[in-house]
Amino acid sequence: MQVPKKLVSWILFLVLLLAVVFIEYLLLRPKNSQAPVEAGHISALHIEYGKLKDEDGQTVQLTGMSSHGLLWYPGYVNSGAMQTLKEYGANTFRIAVYSDDEAGGYVQKPQETMQLLYLAVENAICMDMYAVVDWHVLQDASPLNNTDSALSFFEEVSAHYGDCPNLLYEICNEPNGGTTWDEICAYAEQVIPVIRKNAPNAVVIVGTPEFSYAAEWAIDRPLAFENVMYSFHFYAGQFDDHFNDVFNLAEKKDVALFVTEWGVNYGMNGKPALAQAEKFVTVLNRRKISWAAWSLSNKDEVYSAIRPDCGKLSGWEEDDLTDVGKLIFSSFRQETFLNQLKGS
Repeated sequence: MQVPKKLVSWILFLVLLLAVVFIEYLLLRPKNSQAPVEAGHISALHIEYGKLKDEDGQTVQLTGMSSHGLLWYPGYVNSGAMQTLKEYGANTFRIAVYSDDEAGGYVQKPQETMQLLYLAVENAICMDMYAVVDWHVLQDASPLNNTDSALSFFEEVSAHYGDCPNLLYEICNEPNGGTTWDEICAYAEQVIPVIRKNAPNAVVIVGTPEFSYAAEWAIDRPLAFENVMYSFHFYAGQFDDHFNDVFNLAEKKDVALFVTEWGVNYGMNGKPALAQAEKFVTVLNRRKISWAAWSLSNKDEVYSAIRPDCGKLSGWEEDDLTDVGKLIFSSFRQETFLNQLKGS
């Protein structure tokens, strides 16, 4: 049977059209492109019997760095910085949004703060990392001093991200100046419902008295909300080894702690207290207590992870890090920095 010439022409035309479309796709697609990562594949987190768990019920430990003040060192929230942290073994980035500070906080510069915050969160999400949104109460002492600003802040952020599994909300960094646990609870009972309205399953972290060092108050009288953790902060050289008692009490009472800030201060010998710091972070890793270290910046102070003479904003090699930074970065992989230092 002879095929009509008109039909053959139509078939040839369709083949030619498909070939053109395919060639155009090959020419226009990005080089080295990969299939897009499906959104939301990072595990949602929840609290169960005082432990941070993933969707499969497995205990999870978050480890990472805290930024310095977001408005002061904004260069370190870029995607390359997140990628470098992840390559060293971190899975979390804490974004320090100073609430009210004369040098620049949310109260002073809300629009600039929000722009940088969204940039930091988006970069963490793109790197499949968790992001701790930290309302960094410090100079304002009591979180009750800026409750209205906090409510506006957490309303906007939680509405923007909803139940995005990457986000955790730290609602008051370091209450101080005599702020009591009752006052912190009064503040939390206003802020947490605002977050829960938009992100009903998000993990919320609540600061504790005395710069989040007196976590026993929260352990003895936790809030009546699900998926809540409590901050415990520690600086080697500044505090003793009381942390073991705190962790034992929290475990006994099934209360979840998150060390949202720890760092290294000078010891009695005038040098960074690296030995106590390594002891502390070793305990955290053994107990699978989540932590973020202060701070990812090159500020000329003992706490900084990056050397003050290093201008890199990502891709740091060992020589770019301070001894404090080397200890922290090695702790992401649960390696022992001081033993490496002795062997070098």
